[in-house]
Amino acid sequence: MELDALRDEIRKRDEEIIRLISERTRLAEQVGEYKREHDLPVRNAAVEKKVISRYVDIGASAGLSEEVMTSVSKALIKEAVDVESALPIPTEPKNVAIIGGAGKMGAWTANFLKKDGHDVIIIDPASDNGLTIEDCKGCDIVIVSVPIHLAEGILAELDGICDRDCLIFDLTSLKTPIVERLKEMSKTRKVCSVHPMFGPSATSMYGRNLIVCDCGNGDAVEEVKGLFDDRGGNIRVMDITEHDGYMSYVLGLTHAVNIALFTVLQRSGYSFEDLLTVSSTTFNKGLDTNRSVASEDPMLYYEIQHMNAHRDEMWSLFKDTVEELRKDSLDDNPEGFVATMNAGREYFESR
Repeated sequence: MELDALRDEIRKRDEEIIRLISERTRLAEQVGEYKREHDLPVRNAAVEKKVISRYVDIGASAGLSEEVMTSVSKALIKEAVDVESALPIPTEPKNVAIIGGAGKMGAWTANFLKKDGHDVIIIDPASDNGLTIEDCKGCDIVIVSVPIHLAEGILAELDGICDRDCLIFDLTSLKTPIVERLKEMSKTRKVCSVHPMFGPSATSMYGRNLIVCDCGNGDAVEEVKGLFDDRGGNIRVMDITEHDGYMSYVLGLTHAVNIALFTVLQRSGYSFEDLLTVSSTTFNKGLDTNRSVASEDPMLYYEIQHMNAHRDEMWSLFKDTVEELRKDSLDDNPEGFVATMNAGREYFESR
């Protein structure tokens, strides 16, 4: 068979695969509807594990690699859970205002809540709809999705505008600048703080983390959990004073490592295109994250580094560790270097 004919046969198989994926996804949607009707959780880890094993086993009998079958099965599971989690949850519609709703994360949250039947208004100069913060009066829920340095002022205004039974929460990446305001407000109203640990490109909450920070009002925490629960995601509740300690490593350190890496590369004298011609598997694995960080809003990343009350602890540990690693890698005795590598392996294996 000629090459073009072979490629045409592959195209036909691709179309068939896509058709089958579509059929599988529609069946998953029916499964999701059944789960909604019978109050069953979207995610079932045991079933997901069986699906992956099934693909690996059948794939092996067909001469296909475990790596490929695992990737394919996980992608199909994600597609299915995305569809299931997007199904509306029967709930009492609320009047919701999102301040900063024209921004990326604000828009994501607006779409998320609209799918459940909530009435959502956007308060943002960029929306050009004439609405102002005063229009939050009478709303059941008000969500603050603005840059970190603006959040405290917005919350202070809302405290004088919103009804006492209104649920108020923010979506900021750091809580240091607003923690005292939130704790004070929580004494007299339903207030908490939320941090989605994913970006606006997320098609669903499947496999993603969302942090709900308790500022002192348990009713607010439970109400927010109700908005985001059973979507295939993981909700972690913590005291708001704990949040930024975690973020100094989850965000601050991760950003710092990536910024340092691409800065060293940029100053190395080797062009990016040149490095790609000799790049290793390890180098390539980190590229997507590294390039993503390089394309983000510099001011947001500056605020995440600069405004975290725990920043000095992280930077001190980071600095000391890099210097220790430098010394160990130059030492003729490999003992220190090997010990560091082994400690890292044990850390990850302790999960």
